[in-house]
Amino acid sequence: MAIELKKVVVIGAGTMGHGIGLVFALGGHDVRLVDLDPNRLSLAMELIESHLEGLQLHRDYEADAQTVLSRITPVPRLDEGLPEADLIVEAIVEKAEAKRQLFQELGRSIGPQAIVASTTSYMDVFALAPEELQLRLLIAHFYNPPYIVPLVEMVPGPRTAAAAMASVTTALERMRMTCITMKKYIPGFIINRLQRALGREVFHLIDAGVADPEEIDRAAKASLAIRFPVMGVVARYDFAGLDATLNNIKGEPIHLASGSDLSPTLERLVAQGHYGVKTGRGFFDWSDRDLKSLVRERDRRLLQVRKLMAEWGDTGGRKGF
Repeated sequence: MAIELKKVVVIGAGTMGHGIGLVFALGGHDVRLVDLDPNRLSLAMELIESHLEGLQLHRDYEADAQTVLSRITPVPRLDEGLPEADLIVEAIVEKAEAKRQLFQELGRSIGPQAIVASTTSYMDVFALAPEELQLRLLIAHFYNPPYIVPLVEMVPGPRTAAAAMASVTTALERMRMTCITMKKYIPGFIINRLQRALGREVFHLIDAGVADPEEIDRAAKASLAIRFPVMGVVARYDFAGLDATLNNIKGEPIHLASGSDLSPTLERLVAQGHYGVKTGRGFFDWSDRDLKSLVRERDRRLLQVRKLMAEWGDTGGRKGF
């Protein structure tokens, strides 16, 4: 039986954590946003305010910014609010030992009915958690930015109680999130596995000098980006023809990138401190725009795409036609 989740604690105020905190605040929940780094916590609150201003410019979102902000309390300590929380969202760094230590602390500190949802992108967090959490630990993997991109991949552990899954799924679906429940755990779930495969080929094309990043993105936006919202990734094969698809696979191999070798270009950029928009430079130079304006423009365009897809209804596979 699902229980109502009113008080939410989000631990980790980084790229995903602050956005997830905003999702729950937009849904009417009281949120404590926890981060031990005061600078990151301060930036998170600034970004949340900026995100809300952008959302208000879109007519589908009528939430009063000050009301939503009043539901979010930034907290620079881990020990505050845990015993009263109904749901704890773990959104810290993807390092096994850091997560193990946090789960041990949660096992000692949270209330007996509280549920813990990890936002890990690929890790088997169930192997890191103590006995006290096994029945109420699950994975709820959001996508960035979570206050616009509705997907949440829901992954139960070997012993996760059905009521815990139902409670979190019900809460998320009330907030217009799209919950996909995995049949079993696999590293990377669905979308990150697809993205990892695509990314491996993208980095190969750059490293091998086949095409520049600008040209790769131009090609993707002029083809895949148009087709995916309409047909997804599986129904597209039905439209292409399964006979033609099989014939292409049987034909002359195109020698796709494989293996786990790291991209030299990616390693070089990271070593130089070029992490992407958050540092002003990555594969592209973003230094002429501040982070808030870049994110707001990204959000504006994503909202336009989401609005168009909403007009089509469920575009997942066969249902969209």
